[in-house]
Order: sequence, then structure tokens, then C-alpha cells
Amino acid sequence: MAASSVERIYHHPTQRYEAIPSMDLLTLLFESELSAAQDDTVLHFEAKDPENKINKAQLSALTQNIAHGLRHKYGIGKDGPDTDTVTVISHGQILVPALLYGIIAAGGVYSAASPSSTVSELARQVKIGKSNLIVCGEEHRDVAAKAAKECGLPPQNVLVLDSTKGAWKLQSLDGKVNAISGEKLKWRTITDPVKLKSSLIVILWSSGTTGLPKGVMLSHTNLVAETHLTSLSVREWVAKEMEKGTFEPPTTSPTTLAHLPISHIAGLFGYLIGPIYSAATVIWMRKYNWSDLLSNLRKYKITSFYTVPSIWLRISKSPEITDHLSSLEAANTGAAPMDSILQQASNKRIGDGTKTFIGQTWGLSETTGAVTAIPKGEVDLTGCIGYILPAVELRIVDEEFRDVEPGQEGELLIRSPLVTNGYYDNEEATRGAFRGGWFCSGDIGVFREGKFYVVDRKKELLKYKGLQVAPAELENLLFTHPHIREAAVVGVPAPDDPTTDLPRAYIVATDRNKVTEEEVKDFVKYRVAPYKQLRGGVVFIDEIPKNAIGKFLRKDLRERAKRELQAQKARL
Repeated sequence: MAASSVERIYHHPTQRYEAIPSMDLLTLLFESELSAAQDDTVLHFEAKDPENKINKAQLSALTQNIAHGLRHKYGIGKDGPDTDTVTVISHGQILVPALLYGIIAAGGVYSAASPSSTVSELARQVKIGKSNLIVCGEEHRDVAAKAAKECGLPPQNVLVLDSTKGAWKLQSLDGKVNAISGEKLKWRTITDPVKLKSSLIVILWSSGTTGLPKGVMLSHTNLVAETHLTSLSVREWVAKEMEKGTFEPPTTSPTTLAHLPISHIAGLFGYLIGPIYSAATVIWMRKYNWSDLLSNLRKYKITSFYTVPSIWLRISKSPEITDHLSSLEAANTGAAPMDSILQQASNKRIGDGTKTFIGQTWGLSETTGAVTAIPKGEVDLTGCIGYILPAVELRIVDEEFRDVEPGQEGELLIRSPLVTNGYYDNEEATRGAFRGGWFCSGDIGVFREGKFYVVDRKKELLKYKGLQVAPAELENLLFTHPHIREAAVVGVPAPDDPTTDLPRAYIVATDRNKVTEEEVKDFVKYRVAPYKQLRGGVVFIDEIPKNAIGKFLRKDLRERAKRELQAQKARL
């Protein structure tokens, strides 16, 4: 079937359009009737010390205290909103939400730095973001101090956020300033749709798995839309259950476990923004640690759990999992494709495997997170990415930007209030990301039998003699091998044809003595087409390099493969 010259636009099956609340983010969360949390709702507490907690009323007051301190001690927002960038590098802690809201309330821009940033990486982000103020957690004091020095910022312009019980502080490195003021500064209420759309309140930095990070600009409209649209299916489900008389109100707040980096959209939205709107409690781990994750899931009887496929993979294979996930009422994943085999294997570890099922979401930093999701009350076992959210439109196009037919693979394009206005101070990248008002996701997807599936990143696809090979497909297959803990696939150039990629698998084995290169090749050989074979070889390694969110750093593996090939040539 040929591609179509007519736009084939996909949208929510019954609700194509949805009005986005015309208000700023802080008004939505703290003052709108749409926000479910009450003043006494405990929104955040520390996993290691549950008494170190903060409710909605305290969070609102602290937001305004921080806003006042930032405005009057550092001039954040004094010349108007959207211009003063504050770079934040921290692991998870209960005061980070107040910091985010405080920066926005002051009129500043929250610029999220990866907690794994080096000094040079953090300094580069500070410079690109034109930031004059850095906020760090205690563990990042040294990195922040050195980055500030590299950027010509004085120690007073580095603030350390301390969420220790009884000692909450936002104090400068030199000890002279505590930016948590005793006075309050109320945020500016905005209702003008034009101002809301053009605003800048958050910058997320793209993961840089294929190049230098770019600053993704998010507005009030973006974050209000994501908050509202992702909550609709749950609220509609509750309304239907109440109509039927079958709804049983929960006796306690829903809970989620903060373990993903707050610099990523999954952590920023999932822990700092979404929960207050749905009156959920976030239980904070400082950072991801497997044993702590398991003990906290069980100890706090977590009801809602979103994590990345690499962690679901470990859950699916771990003999340690018993009743750890039995309390889950909602389970989700995203950030990378998960096929049906891994999805179903993971489902079996949730309670008795019959009540709660993993739902996939799909989105990017540039779409403020999810643009698709499995609605509350529905189940998918096929590995699809769910239904399109209301107010979101998708297309699937070929390399000539012609719409493909159902069943054909192509790049996913998005048009929605969720889509970023562009990249910070990077007009060239912004122009390159849009085509006629549509954002080009860089993800290859397919619409098949009424459902959407993501194949892989466009830039990650391999070409073997003109045929496309998706590393994610081979990785998902390798995950099913009983003696493989993790696997990542990259292409190495064919010796006789540099335009052809030979798939090479990097393997982390559960027991190196129980699996060989030939066995892995044979395992793949009889399960995929001939052109998808591991002709580039199998290499066993101790650990696959990942970014802070758990995505494989294939560019690091490609560099490793180059070195291995050069060493091989030298031996010849």
C-alpha cells in the first residue's frame, strides 16, 4: 500500500476536543476546585522518616516564603516573569515541590539538571540557560560549587536545599543567606490564554542520548493541560462507578513511591505536580536503590507505581519479589518501548497477577509527558501505548512526510496544547522539530488493529542491506532468555559495506557460566527474520550504561564497539 497525500489524523476515540483550564499552574493546584487535595492532605513525606512530612496548606505557605526569598534576596522575577532561570540539581527530597512552585511564584524559570551531571555538564547547562542562581541538594554541593566557579558565580549564588526534619533550609554556600523568607510573596494569577501559552516556567533538558542536550521549554498551558488531561479517565471512571452505585471511596490517600530522577518529566510531573491534583501522597526515596525500592513498596503498601521498563524487567526476573506489589491498584510504564512479553511477565509479579495490569504511556519531554495512556478500568496485554488523550492529534508519516496506511511504520507526529513552544535559545533546533505545526517526535510507531505501538527511536534504527532493524525488538527478545539480565543492541559497520549495520548485542548475564555467545545467537536465530540476526556479535559486559532515567546510552556502546573493532584490526 502506498503512503497517502491526505493527512490521516488520529485522535481520542470519543473525545477529540477538551477545554484546558484557563489558569496558571499554581492557581490550578492550590486554589481551583478541580484540585482534589484538601489543606490537611499530606502530600509528601520521607520514606526513611514518615514524620518528616508536608501537607497542602504548609506547601502553599512554604511556596510563598521561598518566592519572597528568591525575589528579595536574588531578584528572581523582579523585571517580570519568564526570564530568570534557576538551575536545580538534586536527588529526591520532600522540599523540591515547594522549590519548584516557589521559583514559579517568584516569576522565575525552573531549569532541571540531571543528578548525574558532571561539573562541566552542569556548568554548560547553567551557561546555556543563562542562569545566575544554582540550587542543589547536599550530595551535589561540591559539583554545584565547582560549576558555579566555572560560570563566574559567587558562593552566595549557590543555595543548598535541606529537607532534614526540623531543619528545613535553603541556604547559600557561604552561609549568609537563607532563601526561605519569613514573609510571603503570592504568585501572579494569570487567566489570559495567550499569556499562559507563551509563558516559560520550566526547562527540561533532553536526555542527550544521541547528541548534546537541548532545553525543552514548558509553559503554564503545557503543565496545566498535562495535569488536567491525564486525570480525566480516572475521574470519569469514578463518576461511572458512582452512577452504578459500585464506587467504594478509599479510606486513605493513594500513594506513589518517588524513585525516578526529578529532572525527568516522569519525576517532575509524577511527583511534583500530578499528585496534588489527585490528592495523592508521594513517599520520597532519596534516589533509586533496588533493595530500598522493594522494602518501601511493601512497607508503605504503595497503590500507584510508575516506573521504567528496565526496572519492570528486573521485577519480572527477580526471585526476591513476593508480595511487594500486592497493594498496587495502578501500574504504569513509559520512557522506552515495552513489548507484550515483558509486560505480561511483569503483570504476573503484581499480587496474584489477575487484578492489576501494567498500562503503557507514551510521550516525551517535548510533549510535557504522556500523550497516550491506558484509561482507568481498561486492560491491554499486547504492548500497545494506549489511547490518545483528549486534545491530542497524531499522525504517522514516512520519510517524505506522507501519511502511511494502518499497519505501516512511520514517524509519530503530534499536535496538542501539550507540545512545547520549542527549545530554549535554539531557534535552529526548534525549526527542525516542527513540520507545518506538527511536532516530529523522532519515534517510529505503527497503528495496527485499532492500537498504537512504538517500534523504536528513529535515530536508533539499524539498516541491514536496506532493511530496517529495531534494536528494541531484539532487546525485548533477549530479555526473555532465562540467563540474560539485560541486553542492549547497537549496530557496527559491515567490513565490506559501511552503509550496512550489523546488530551487536551487549549482554549482562545472570550467570556468565550458563550462557555463551553461540547460545545467544542461536536463541535469536530461530525467532526473528534472517536480516535481524546478531551478525555483529555478542559481547558480555558487567553493566549496560544508562542515563538517569534508566534509558540505555547506546552512543556509549557504539563508542565501545568502535574501540573493539579498532583493537581487533590492530591484532590482525
